[in-house]
Amino acid sequence: MKRLLILISGLLIFFLLIHFSFQKENKKPIVVWYTVFKYLDEDFFEKVKKYKPDIVLISVFAEDDVLPLNGSSPEKLKNVVERLHGLGVKVYFSYSLFSRSMYEEIKDKNLSFEEYGHVSDYAKYLKANNPQLYHYYFDYYIERGLLPEEIPKVERKPVEGFYVEPGHYSCINPLYKPYREFMVKVINETISIAKPDGLSFDHIRFFTFDEGYNEDIRDFILQNFNFDIYNYTPKPPFILDRTGWSKEDEIYYYSRAKVIEYAVNDIVSRFPDFEKFGTTMGMIEPARADGQYVELQANIFDGLLLMAYDDNPLEVVRNVKETIARTKGKKVILGVSVIVDKPMENIKAGLENGVDGIYLLGYKFDDSLHEYLLSLRNA
Repeated sequence: MKRLLILISGLLIFFLLIHFSFQKENKKPIVVWYTVFKYLDEDFFEKVKKYKPDIVLISVFAEDDVLPLNGSSPEKLKNVVERLHGLGVKVYFSYSLFSRSMYEEIKDKNLSFEEYGHVSDYAKYLKANNPQLYHYYFDYYIERGLLPEEIPKVERKPVEGFYVEPGHYSCINPLYKPYREFMVKVINETISIAKPDGLSFDHIRFFTFDEGYNEDIRDFILQNFNFDIYNYTPKPPFILDRTGWSKEDEIYYYSRAKVIEYAVNDIVSRFPDFEKFGTTMGMIEPARADGQYVELQANIFDGLLLMAYDDNPLEVVRNVKETIARTKGKKVILGVSVIVDKPMENIKAGLENGVDGIYLLGYKFDDSLHEYLLSLRNA
């Protein structure tokens, strides 16, 4: 009798394992589309009806938006959300956590970006030369307690053998506390227009190899790591890999990662009622990964949007496996871009190795890719 019970128990366990294994292999992937609010058109809604994504991330404050919604009306946003909900699609609002304010406009005016690239310098220029445009852009900021002329600049330090053109990464970002408060107000205002089903945060790394910090960041690192970054010249990791990492190099990159985790969490944690996604490149070494370090990001977000832009599916597999292993059971959704030569191969590699879904950057992919994802969810 005892042997019979053992046999029955063993068979039961075997069939349960087969059942759950089959379920895992055949779980329906979450399909997410990303689009920028100002580019939405009827073609977009037609594709939503046809291919039925589960979630649409609408960027309501993109990296090149000076104003939320790119200055468009709240009524348009409300209409878009209502239409998508009517089609049975969840809507997440996406926010870029840095802004390259006025980058294209400065170039169009043939102004020196070195001289006017920072938001504070351009604000001063407009105030003196075009008050009307100054008020159009910056009254929104001023009314919410952020004075554009007072936003501090980073101190740029040249790195031998490596140069990053001054650009949007160095204009304005949440390492400056008043900007974090501004971003919280932007988020609260947009979610009050039309309630989304979740939130997504992009550009959470504030990253170039040769930037310095304003005083509050210097103080944070000095207090927490007993290390004065003003006495250190940053070196890019690919050079350090060749020449060797000093203790100072490791402290510098690790402290940057911790500072960025702190700054991002200061914004994200204020919205506990929403599921929150964050983008990541899948970096797993804190001393080299800056704010993209996945274990720190897993502390903040409910799911990670893994931007694997590799043409080699084997590299995608490596990235997926290492990311999943370090994200504490959080959702991992594989990001696919049209810049990849064979996105279908990356999608299959990701799904075969455990990602929870696929995140399309844009929706203007080949129809065969949309049909493939639709077939997986209809199976």
